[in-house]
Amino acid sequence: MVNQFTTPFYNQLITEFENTPKAENINADLSKSREDAFELFKAKGFPTSKDEDWKFTNLTPFLTDTFSLTMGEADQEEVKAAIDAAIIPGLDAWLLVLLNGKIQFGLSVLPEADQLSVLPLESIINTELYKNYITCKEAEGNRMYALNAAFFTDGYFLEVPKNKVLDKPVQIIHLYTANENMLFQPRHLIIVNENAKAELIDSAVSLGHTQRVLMNSVSQITVKENANLIQYVIQDNAAEDRLINYNHVTQERSSRYDNFMFNLPGAELIRNNLEIVLNGTATETHLLGLYLVADHQLTDNHTAIHHRFPHCESNEIYKGVLLDKGKAVFNGKVFVERPAQKTNAFQQNNNLLLSDKAQVFAKPQLEIFADDVKCSHGCTVGQFDPESLFYLRSRGISEESSRKLLVEAFMFDVTQKIENEAVKDHVQSLIYKKMENSLSTII
Repeated sequence: MVNQFTTPFYNQLITEFENTPKAENINADLSKSREDAFELFKAKGFPTSKDEDWKFTNLTPFLTDTFSLTMGEADQEEVKAAIDAAIIPGLDAWLLVLLNGKIQFGLSVLPEADQLSVLPLESIINTELYKNYITCKEAEGNRMYALNAAFFTDGYFLEVPKNKVLDKPVQIIHLYTANENMLFQPRHLIIVNENAKAELIDSAVSLGHTQRVLMNSVSQITVKENANLIQYVIQDNAAEDRLINYNHVTQERSSRYDNFMFNLPGAELIRNNLEIVLNGTATETHLLGLYLVADHQLTDNHTAIHHRFPHCESNEIYKGVLLDKGKAVFNGKVFVERPAQKTNAFQQNNNLLLSDKAQVFAKPQLEIFADDVKCSHGCTVGQFDPESLFYLRSRGISEESSRKLLVEAFMFDVTQKIENEAVKDHVQSLIYKKMENSLSTII
């Protein structure tokens, strides 16, 4: 049964889909996928706290508004200024700019097509290539994924050719503007082909709007045999933004995937689902996350790693710093199936509470069906160590500086693994800036 508290927005979406003429230029498989996704969403509605995966994240307060699906115009000078502000200082990178989910080639700086292919997703949805990505087994039953599958129109396709190593990273800047409450549902497809290597940096910028924005995005990523992809996701959004992201990654034999997730104070809701499928032997996966939660913000990270083949390794470290009345959720699952012998899988979640009004709900999980594996998981929730604080204070360090040093030390396991120095400096600068005021209030 549909959650009655979200009925106005739900009804709006149902009416929108049923009254929109069916596109004649898409293939039958995609058309059926859209219809099936719509029927699932129509039958189930939005997730509620009665759903196990949404137990600690109540969407109801964020869905009481209605949202337009019609994109507005943006002031070009404002767009250019936002791009300049979003470019990471000192980073030598290619640039891919999207405005409300659409690629802005005139504002992007990209290499030649033989080095990197970038196209609007809509230009490939009728190709044989895209048939492999129309459905996603791991997302079956996911209502927000279904909503995206039914409605998506925009997004990008990015492909690194076989045997190509990008000479520098690609910074992807997502710009959003809203003159009224807006719903954006982009879908992106990334393929890193055999023996190729790429580094992507995702960031989002809201163009000074005061209207509410709901972003329900899906990214599908394939890292092929012997390929390597490093992906940084920097979520530093405006307070009016609500982010719901589903990222699905498939790794083939001997590939490596590194994901760095940084959630910063700002958006009132962040919900990330990161699903990794290890679809070949000798793969390597590293997930590193850092979430800073302040004010009344709600940040929810769900991860799932599926070990299906032998001799694979996964390492996951997520750390959270909670301030004010912030609320965080971490749910990490590692599945080791019976054929996945000789698996090494490690997962750790640590949380530092800097306010007695902050909340964290953590649920690390292991499901192991193989018998020759090395796996571990753990979770901690705590406050400043009084002995460490006393030690620093006894050496003449002020209380404010002592607390900052302890927070830096807590985050070090994640930040020190950022190999790109410009990205590391940028992320640390954002963290310190965001935390400065909040730390001062607890001293």
